[in-house]
Amino acid sequence: MKENIDEHITLNTWNKKNNLPIFLRNNYSFYEMTILETRCVLVEVIHEMPNIDQLQKHIKQIKNLTDLHIVLFYKAITRYRRKSLIENRIAFVIEDGQMYLPFLGLDLKKAPEHVDKETKLFTTPAQIAYLYFLYHKDEVVNITEFADKMGFNKMTASRALNNLYHANLITYEIAGKTGRSKEYRRIPDPDYFKNGQAYLKTPVRKIIYTKTKPVGALTAGLDALAGLSMLNSPGHPVLALDRNQLNKEQIEVVNNNDLIKDAKLVELELWDYDPKLFSNKHHVDLVSLYATLKEETDERIEQALEEVLRGESWYRD
Repeated sequence: MKENIDEHITLNTWNKKNNLPIFLRNNYSFYEMTILETRCVLVEVIHEMPNIDQLQKHIKQIKNLTDLHIVLFYKAITRYRRKSLIENRIAFVIEDGQMYLPFLGLDLKKAPEHVDKETKLFTTPAQIAYLYFLYHKDEVVNITEFADKMGFNKMTASRALNNLYHANLITYEIAGKTGRSKEYRRIPDPDYFKNGQAYLKTPVRKIIYTKTKPVGALTAGLDALAGLSMLNSPGHPVLALDRNQLNKEQIEVVNNNDLIKDAKLVELELWDYDPKLFSNKHHVDLVSLYATLKEETDERIEQALEEVLRGESWYRD
């Protein structure tokens, strides 16, 4: 903030914090801040990130002790949370330089000092190919064999394998009876996962809510991660299903937002590929799970994901 707004900004411990309820003191740190000659209370979120309704209640309790403006401080937040804060005119500052201070008329988004070339994500067939080789480390296949295994036509299989080849994730040798067939194999661990993870995209095309669990759906999302780690359960089932199978199931979709919030409905992720392609367990495969959650900014989710992946031979430390 000194760099972007006010080089004379001051920050000190807020002397009224001990008058707050214990649960607020346990979940936030409090500072008195003066910015552009305006005093306010900077409230740092240090534990579980509350939802917008809880935030408003907490801010109201803090305001009962002071007539100063309240500003939230986050190390990182999702785009959805940032949008909801702005919609509710809740002031905030993010560690990367973004801030929304409506009482000062400020809405700043940090401009990057340089722009890195964006990594192009896998196409769905390329991601399927990547996962196939990940879980079949010693496999050697030509285009025809790979197309048969994955249910692709030869053109789709060829494009998927070429994508992996140009990303330096697989190599090939010329072999076969005619001496013209390309036989593909992947690079060794742990480089295969390490070099490929940046190309992974979430397989989730859409999320819907239902009252019943579809037959054959696998546990997914935070529900799956909670079952594999020490992370707390989300409190409702999260399942994954190939989006092309949705019409084959007798599923009653719930669209009532109030009911979705109040009832513990089944959260159903509709995927771009069949979650059972790479899993013979009750939950989705680990790398697809990683792809659905890798953009989460909650440190507990990041730690749980790392804990789960670390036990695999293909994972890098």
